[in-house]
Formats: sequence, C-alpha cells, structure tokens
Amino acid sequence: MSETTVVAKPGGIAAQIGDPGAAALFTFGLALSWVWVAEVIDHSAAGALVFGLLVGGIGQTLGGIIAIIRRDNYLGNLLLTYGIWLIGFHLLSVSEELGNTNSRAWWSFALVIPSLFLMVPAIRERSVPIILAFIFLITLEVFLGLALLNTGVGWLPKAVGWSAFASAFPIYFLAYERLMKAVEPAHAPAVAEFDAVESRGHAG
Repeated sequence: MSETTVVAKPGGIAAQIGDPGAAALFTFGLALSWVWVAEVIDHSAAGALVFGLLVGGIGQTLGGIIAIIRRDNYLGNLLLTYGIWLIGFHLLSVSEELGNTNSRAWWSFALVIPSLFLMVPAIRERSVPIILAFIFLITLEVFLGLALLNTGVGWLPKAVGWSAFASAFPIYFLAYERLMKAVEPAHAPAVAEFDAVESRGHAG
C-alpha cells in the first residue's frame, strides 16, 4: 500500500449514508465459512450453506449499491459482482428447472474472469489482504467448477472447502478494518485497504 494517500470524501446524499462495507464483507465471509463447514466439517449442513449463499449474496448486493452511492467505487463494484453471482448460484442450486451440476460448474468458472480484473487495482496499490483474498477466491472458483464437473473425485470438495476457509480470513480482516473505521476511527488504520485503492481512482 502506498505511503501517501488522499481519500476523497463523498458529498451530497452520499455524505449522509453510513458505511455498509463491514456488514457486506462480514456476510461474504459468513458465506465462505459455511462452504468450509459443509465441505470439510459436516456435509449434512449443506442446507444451511444454500441459505448462507443467499444471505451473503443479498448482503453484498445491497452493500455494493450503497457503497457506489457513497462513491466507494472499488468496494461497491467488488461487492455487486460477487453478490449477484452468489444469488445466481443460489438460484441454480434450488431450482432444477434453472440449473444442474454442469450449469453451476460453468457459473463458477465464469467468475474467474471478473475476479482477475477486479484484482488489478489491488495489485497496483500492493494491497496484500485484498490480493490474498482474490488469490484464494479464484482458487475456490476453479476448484468448485472442477468438483461439480467431476463428482467422483473425492479430494475436490475438500479443496473447495479449504479454499473457502483461506478466502474468509483476509475478507474478515478487511471487514474488521472497515468496521473500526466506521465506529472507532481513532483506533482504525490511518488509511484502510479499500480506501487506498479507491484514492487512485479519485486522483486519476
């Protein structure tokens, strides 16, 4: 992360809206945690996983819309992309008419491309937590697609679960960082990771 960063402050209605980033990222981490539980700890918890994907998708989508209104464009676009994807995966999982195993597999592979593009601003700003989150998320997306296409390969679901577990840690950290900035700014980092990346766009 760069040493000198100027964060643009929102004006107008955006200045009156609270920051939903922490809640949206926490729901993201929650959905990932349930993937780990269902694939590694207790396969009978798959029902809760489907519900967790829906909760995570709704939380991220709503948080992304509010973040964009607040001009937190990087965080907002990230949350919207993953939120809408999670809702789509949920629908493909609960409706036999809409989806099957193969459709969910290719839906997983499709997320790799936007994930790679979304990672670029974090790489340019050298934001290690965001980069790590994307590395593990992309690994998860690939393993999930492979596991759905190769249901007879026993180690692939475990790889999905542990990739989700690894993804959750940096996302929970980013959520905590965002929470501290919102409620206890005196104890928060001077410049949060997403703010550092965002500032590049405002300065450009």
